[in-house]
Amino acid sequence: MSSVINNNKQNQRVFPRIAVTCPVLYLPPLARRWQVARLVDFSATGISMVCDDKLDVGTEISLQIKPGSQKIVPALSATGVVMRSKTNDEQQYVVSCKLTKVHR
Repeated sequence: MSSVINNNKQNQRVFPRIAVTCPVLYLPPLARRWQVARLVDFSATGISMVCDDKLDVGTEISLQIKPGSQKIVPALSATGVVMRSKTNDEQQYVVSCKLTKVHR
């Protein structure tokens, strides 16, 4: 697991993204069980993750970040809305979510 704060000129944000890898559980609507994804980066207002499922823009999902020994990432439960979804070279989906409600 690694982490990098990306605060260069192209990433001038109020809340900078922190690149880190750890498991993320997500629960799409109508799903019966949690699915596992990999966190790519996060900020105070959103996350980016890689998963096997296609999630449509606008879909509301439940999220649980499971950092394990990774101390830079807080363990949390949240609700988010899919803002972007695209495929990567491994035919997985890179999904960006805006966090709408966070529980610690």
